[in-house]
Amino acid sequence: MMFEIYTKEVEIKGEKYLLRPLCGRFLPKLYSVLKALNESKNNQEGTEEEKAAKAFDSLNENTISKLHEIGLETFKKSYPEQDEKILDEFVSQNLLILLEALITVNVGNSDEE
Repeated sequence: MMFEIYTKEVEIKGEKYLLRPLCGRFLPKLYSVLKALNESKNNQEGTEEEKAAKAFDSLNENTISKLHEIGLETFKKSYPEQDEKILDEFVSQNLLILLEALITVNVGNSDEE
């Protein structure tokens, strides 16, 4: 293959999902979420896991909406045959679990297909 497209596998409740990256028009939203997460995380004490959890807790409605949109669009691209309503519910229920995989697949440096 001429172009290498990075993917990311994530496991949720024993099921594995292979995520494909979004197109570039979603990058501003993704980087806005990353900026908010980093700002919140850097202003906290504790382990990296504790900082990440506290950072997510301190996000505002707008940032969480962007993160959900990124998650939904990633799953729509990765599983185009699935009903959007089901994907929306799945992403909503698993947003915290999906956080790292969503960022990784859309920034790069993840598992190969």
